[in-house]
Amino acid sequence: GSSDKTIRLWDASSGKQIQSLEGHSNYVTSVQFSPDGNRIVSSSWDKTIRLWDSSSGKQIQSLGGHSDIISSVQFSPNGNRIISSSVDKTIRLWDVSSGKQIQSFGGHSNYVTSVQFSPDGNRIVSSSWDKTIRLWNISSGKQIQSLDGHSDI
Repeated sequence: GSSDKTIRLWDASSGKQIQSLEGHSNYVTSVQFSPDGNRIVSSSWDKTIRLWDSSSGKQIQSLGGHSDIISSVQFSPNGNRIISSSVDKTIRLWDVSSGKQIQSFGGHSNYVTSVQFSPDGNRIVSSSWDKTIRLWNISSGKQIQSLDGHSDI
């Protein structure tokens, strides 16, 4: 992703650009391929998550729900869900096929900077400017653990 609002796909061996994905209206903050490589998910300062077809470069869906900048997105290990984190202090879980929000996780007291699925896809871990790392159960939506320890520099 980049500040020019585009996502560029490159051929690693030749170094040549293959595609440019356009649709976001502000900085692109996070990009990831789906586990099968058929889709790409991106997030932006424009408060949207966009799903793309990796072969054609066409936008499949635009997901909205966060009220501020989206800092990161990630596909679940099976590719059926997306998790997102935001400056709005929330984490959201999305169904890829319908584009609908499944769950919202609240508990951080400051910007959520990053979120990742566990390898089995049953938990997520989040980090925040509130100086915590939190572990969440996806099925219950409940926080399992909060790890404190980071301090201001």
